[in-house]
Amino acid sequence: MDVGAGEPNFMLSLARGLKVLRAFEGRPSLSVAEAARVSGLNRPSAGRCLYTLVQLGYVREQGGRYALTPGLLPLACGFLTSTPLASASQAVANALRDRLQETVSVGTLDPSDRSRIIYVARAERNQVIAAPLMVGSTLPSYCTSMGRVLLAALNERNREDWLLSAALEQRTERTIVDRDALREELRVVADKRYSLVEEELEPGLRSLAVPVRDREGAVVAALNIATFFHAHSREHLFERFLPELRAAAGQLERAI
Repeated sequence: MDVGAGEPNFMLSLARGLKVLRAFEGRPSLSVAEAARVSGLNRPSAGRCLYTLVQLGYVREQGGRYALTPGLLPLACGFLTSTPLASASQAVANALRDRLQETVSVGTLDPSDRSRIIYVARAERNQVIAAPLMVGSTLPSYCTSMGRVLLAALNERNREDWLLSAALEQRTERTIVDRDALREELRVVADKRYSLVEEELEPGLRSLAVPVRDREGAVVAALNIATFFHAHSREHLFERFLPELRAAAGQLERAI
């Protein structure tokens, strides 16, 4: 059943169209059948959504396959330029990368799916993860340092609801997929106000993240440094990088 279905002000057709748009994430093109499968809609509904998106200029069709167009970019630009967190994050990330010579990112929880984070800024020095990442890219929340900082900041009920329903995939041999172990790890992250994740997302990757809070004290984002596992000792991360991360997070907090 569609979320919101049955509420008088909920536009089911709009929700289905957005589902089809989201089906393109990570995919250069889709057929009608693929759009239906990924979005969970039936083929006629997916086909009508794609037809409408083509007419509006957000999707193009060629040879029975559909792809996104640059018509969507102004929507993303609107968020990046009008939201203080997004507009301030890139400058802070760039400056921290230049000081520490490591890849720096800012991310938030996906409002519609707490099982993943969305990058709102990224300043890359080296490609430390196999898949290229940029603003708008997503990663799992449960096995990333930014994700754990954000999950740890949820109130107890929301965090427990997420834990009980989350699909935890064994990404590497070190990935925490036991719910009790992850629950305890999130408690520790909440207490320490940072998260260190070592080779849980990908072998050879180590990342350290801290929370970013708004003026009311709510955690709205996370700031992290990602590096190769053998590049720095844990002691170096905590002594050199953690204070820098916290100082940069404070700078970002003052900007938002």
